[in-house]
Amino acid sequence: MYEYIKGTLTEKNPTYVIIETRDIGYYINISLNTFSRIQALSEAKLYTYLYIREDIRMLFGFASKEERSIFELFLGISGIGPNTARLVISSMTPDQIIDAVTNEDDIAFKNVKGIGAKTAKRIIIDLKDKVRQIEGTEINSGPGVTIPGSSSAEDEAREALMTLGFPRNKVHQALSKVKKAQTAKTVEDYIKQALKLLS
Repeated sequence: MYEYIKGTLTEKNPTYVIIETRDIGYYINISLNTFSRIQALSEAKLYTYLYIREDIRMLFGFASKEERSIFELFLGISGIGPNTARLVISSMTPDQIIDAVTNEDDIAFKNVKGIGAKTAKRIIIDLKDKVRQIEGTEINSGPGVTIPGSSSAEDEAREALMTLGFPRNKVHQALSKVKKAQTAKTVEDYIKQALKLLS
């Protein structure tokens, strides 16, 4: 229905943005990889996917067509819905996903919350030939953008992880460990390192 939406970013969060164009504000669900690419921007162009199932209406946005294609491929796998698909592409970069499928690395997918051994193997079987059709190398997320003050980055990461469905107490424990390790500087760092502890 919508190929892309381009406009002013009036609100940015690791799990969603609001883009205003022609006096209409669109609430768009995004992945962590997309967030890292638009975090420092005031305007953005997101390639969209409108998910419709019974009474569910969700609009997803992606910084590249390649990431959107991978998201759509996951939706075609039995047992995987939009939230799980977004969690996968938030936990792994598109290139990492393609490599995992190509190398039949089911462990990489089992490390994502909600994906068991059977589903991980199904992902590889279903996507083995399809990922080769995805062209382009600009799908890497690139370096994250540092947010001044680690506490604000930690707070944004906490909100994002809870939005993705993780319990508050487990999120707090994971982020505390990440903060103690002093290896995270960006929101993306906090989330990706916490996801490894939460899986």
